[in-house]
Amino acid sequence: MVRTLGTAIAAGILDSIDKNTVKRLIATVGTESSRRRLENALSKHSSRLEVLLHQEYLRAIREADVALLAVKPVKREEVFGSPGVREALRSKLLISIMAGISTKELTRLALGDQHAPDDQGPLQVVRAMPNMAAKIRQAVTLYTADLDTLSKDNLEIASWIFNQVGHTQHVAESTFDISAVLVGCAGSLLLLAVDGLLDAAVAEGVKRSEAQNMVVNSAIGMMKLVPAGDHPSVLREKIASPGGCSKGLCWS
Repeated sequence: MVRTLGTAIAAGILDSIDKNTVKRLIATVGTESSRRRLENALSKHSSRLEVLLHQEYLRAIREADVALLAVKPVKREEVFGSPGVREALRSKLLISIMAGISTKELTRLALGDQHAPDDQGPLQVVRAMPNMAAKIRQAVTLYTADLDTLSKDNLEIASWIFNQVGHTQHVAESTFDISAVLVGCAGSLLLLAVDGLLDAAVAEGVKRSEAQNMVVNSAIGMMKLVPAGDHPSVLREKIASPGGCSKGLCWS
């Protein structure tokens, strides 16, 4: 998932209409095969893209204005503990999409046992969580930060980055984890229901491709009724009328 999201975010940034917003993007990957894959996927942006192996991520941080971490949480101590990384991050905007890692923990990781120099001000940290729909520019990305210390410019930068792959929503850190479940895991539950409906339709003789078209487009249409003002429970009751087949399915 980290690799998929990282690629989607990079593509969204480089595909931005305003080519002058990001003049250069440096990505780091774990293997040579991953480097070739990313370079091929983003080949049309080769003049603005540089892909390095993970051994060179210190160089990438030093040369960047914004550092976006899309690594697995289990690797966080290894990344931040590498020589020179904390010093390189001091003057950067640090954005993390590591699951479960709070802004307080990010600050601890970035500063270690040291303290940021007074002339550089507080560390600029943003925690974010997009979902898999970033691949088609339809993600919902949650982000949170200490608005008392994060500059307005850096808040706008973080918002701009994730707006390139869909929509953004700022949430309080206190509700970030449960909100991340909604945008990250709710899709899995919905897909589980879709998968079950497809299997049932195929078992009754409907071609899977036809069933998928019916179910997916029906779901998209129904979901659009909710932001239009209809409460989900009201919609469900309208569809599942007494004595109807939908009512039987809902309670079977």
